[in-house]
Amino acid sequence: MVLKHVRKSYGEAEVYSDLHFQLLKGTFVALSGPIGSGKTTMLNMLAGLERPSGGTIVVKGQDLTKMDDDGLAAFRAANIGLVPQVQTVIPELTVAENVELPLYFLGVDKDARRQKAGAAMAKVGISGEASRLAGTLSVGERQMVSFARALVNDPPILLLDEPTEALDPLMSEVVLGLLRGDNMTKGKTIFVTTHDRKVTELARTTLRVRKKIP
Repeated sequence: MVLKHVRKSYGEAEVYSDLHFQLLKGTFVALSGPIGSGKTTMLNMLAGLERPSGGTIVVKGQDLTKMDDDGLAAFRAANIGLVPQVQTVIPELTVAENVELPLYFLGVDKDARRQKAGAAMAKVGISGEASRLAGTLSVGERQMVSFARALVNDPPILLLDEPTEALDPLMSEVVLGLLRGDNMTKGKTIFVTTHDRKVTELARTTLRVRKKIP
């Protein structure tokens, strides 16, 4: 991932004025900073969920700033596992159906979707909740569904926004162990925004955002 001369503003509030950095393949980077400092904005730009006001963002050789919305959605589905801070599980669907969603949009057949979703749910320890409606889950349980969904397609890049914030200590350890394993054994590129010292200690590099949005 390479960001060059990236600017981002919301009206007159400038979040980033001339942002440059590069994330090498297989690195594990944590981004910390005060509330309102632009951590989620940076993650959303890397995921193509928000467009910069200027500059370029290149991920896996593709300039995200030149893609249309459909192209960005397809790119995310194939390459990025995303765990947002605000959970996006669909309450009317079961846990398994929520986990399958990225595969559905990639056109994976039903049997393969079920197999991959089952493996992802087992990996994060929620197999027993597969048939529950997502709307009946606690905040922490929804976070684990989000995490399983991010892993279901075995993407090369994981982007996680405060992934341990809503979790109890045991589930936090599960998530941290999975991140450590995927980074070390599979060479996944991991970018995490966090206030959790355990996450920053686990990451190979920690970036700190000091500027606070007025």
